[in-house]
Amino acid sequence: MMRFGFRLLYPIASWTMALWLVLGTSAIRVDAQEGISSRQNRAIKQIQKNIDLAGQQFKSENYESSRRYIERAIEEFEKIADSPSEELEKALTPEYTRLVKAHELLGAKNQKLPELKPFGGMSGAGGVISFTKSVAPIIVSRCGNCHVNRSRGDFSFASFEALDKSTAIAYGLPDTSRLIEVIESGEMPPGGTKVAEEEIKILKDWIKQGAKFDGEDPRASLNTYVMARRPERQRVVAKAPTGKETVSFGLDVAPVILEHCAICHITQNPRGNFSMADFRALLRGGDGGNPIVPGKSDESPLIARLRGDGVQVMPPQGKLDDKIIDKIARWIDEGASFDGGDDRLAMFTVAAKVKADSQSHEELSADRLALASRTWKLVMDDVKSLEVPSDNFVVTGSTTESRLNDVSLLCERLAPKIAKELRAASGRPLVKGNISVFVFDRRYDFNEFGKMVEKRDFPKSLKGHWGYTTIDAYATLLMTRNQTVEDVQPLIASQIASVHVASLGPEIPRWFADGLGLYTAKKIYSRDDAMKSLDGNAETAFSEMVRPDDFIQNKMPADKAALVSYLFVKNLRSSGSSFSKLMKALANDVNFEEAFRKSYGKTPTEMINGQNPNEPRRSR
Repeated sequence: MMRFGFRLLYPIASWTMALWLVLGTSAIRVDAQEGISSRQNRAIKQIQKNIDLAGQQFKSENYESSRRYIERAIEEFEKIADSPSEELEKALTPEYTRLVKAHELLGAKNQKLPELKPFGGMSGAGGVISFTKSVAPIIVSRCGNCHVNRSRGDFSFASFEALDKSTAIAYGLPDTSRLIEVIESGEMPPGGTKVAEEEIKILKDWIKQGAKFDGEDPRASLNTYVMARRPERQRVVAKAPTGKETVSFGLDVAPVILEHCAICHITQNPRGNFSMADFRALLRGGDGGNPIVPGKSDESPLIARLRGDGVQVMPPQGKLDDKIIDKIARWIDEGASFDGGDDRLAMFTVAAKVKADSQSHEELSADRLALASRTWKLVMDDVKSLEVPSDNFVVTGSTTESRLNDVSLLCERLAPKIAKELRAASGRPLVKGNISVFVFDRRYDFNEFGKMVEKRDFPKSLKGHWGYTTIDAYATLLMTRNQTVEDVQPLIASQIASVHVASLGPEIPRWFADGLGLYTAKKIYSRDDAMKSLDGNAETAFSEMVRPDDFIQNKMPADKAALVSYLFVKNLRSSGSSFSKLMKALANDVNFEEAFRKSYGKTPTEMINGQNPNEPRRSR
């Protein structure tokens, strides 16, 4: 917080109030001290008195009288300000700041004053610091997410006017400015990011010079000063690998981005408006233009940033190992190709997908087995589990080994039936890397899985759930102690089938995997009582929707949405040729939306909504 009685550190209601705050009380009342002579001490007090009187006259709108007091203060100031000692400069700096602001504000009232000469360090060793060219870009880069685009902590730096009205700047006194304090203490920016020493010096010199504004409109967004100087942007598109590359984006580059760049560039408001959330955003770049010039690492700003060639090194936490930077540079020199399939996939998904694609079934199975053990400990840390591995599954639970073996045998019996029903490629595992099946005999434990792993509450009616993220593939099953494996056959069949569908291509939507999983389970267990009532339950869920696409838009409970998805998939299956075309495209790694449109001529939402996509559906 500001430690002085003067300034523009509080909201200013008018020019009159502005000068009253600046001039009304002196910054520091100087007592006799070492380094300042008695004559100089008397002169400082006289300067303070004249500025105080000027403020009183300005408040009363006696601008000419106010000007005369300031003229006297300037005259006294110049008598003692030539080659001041360190102590004298420290004492005079606040008064010089008050004179600068008085000069500015009286000038606005058509009062002509003698020119103020630069004083001590106030002029800046490197010349006058430009707010628009030097200061604004630093504030946008370092503080933009929280204080330019938002007003976190009630501090807004959205414009110079907002900054001027904040409590962040002590004009002429950088070391007591809140802005400098929080930066040098490491309190800000958050996340361990450090502001470069040269940037801090620019901010300090600007404040020391009086924190002047050199733009046209003090109310203009600080982003405009950065946007105006953005380099010309060339459209760079993702290119598929040729097969001759020695560096993989998914294996070698994406993991580096996730580990070292995500804190600043995979966020809602990425630093410098440069998002690395997906490959398309990475190529587009941010305020600095395109970060990558394919084939030319020496012309790519990304490499310059990583090496610190004439610019601040990134990441701020410290320069990466040269071997890592060299590998990224080689990836660019080889054409900056993208081996993640869809360039809109999340960066985490790309890294996981490419790693999984590069692994053998056995390697990925070993990873998933270890992950299943960690997942169980996360959910049931105080309960010892048993693991029953098989060809396509690893069944984990705290129930008896006999019951787990029954579940394991059921899963293996179902695998070929599901593969046949969904026309999976022969000679391959149902899901590469196998599926983890977690068996719970108490609802409380089943619900804990939802809270700990999926960060949500499972509906009371839910008895089974599945998940797929390339790295992980799992099904959960609530099989109470009074149930046998025959009681849960359709449930486990739908979960396994859904995981298989989700594994077919990038970002298969949940509704499609849910619906096709239930459809497959019914085909296998058509005589089961639960499957006989499936259509009736699905019709009931369908009637509860407000809009036709609620089940796609996650606007209804997950178990109800799965039932409606089943009806939609059942309708899709009625067109055998289109459905076969869709499944074939998904097996070839085509994006789901693109594959669906090519197969059916519309997107799922267009097909559901027909000609009136915004017309609400009334409940029956």
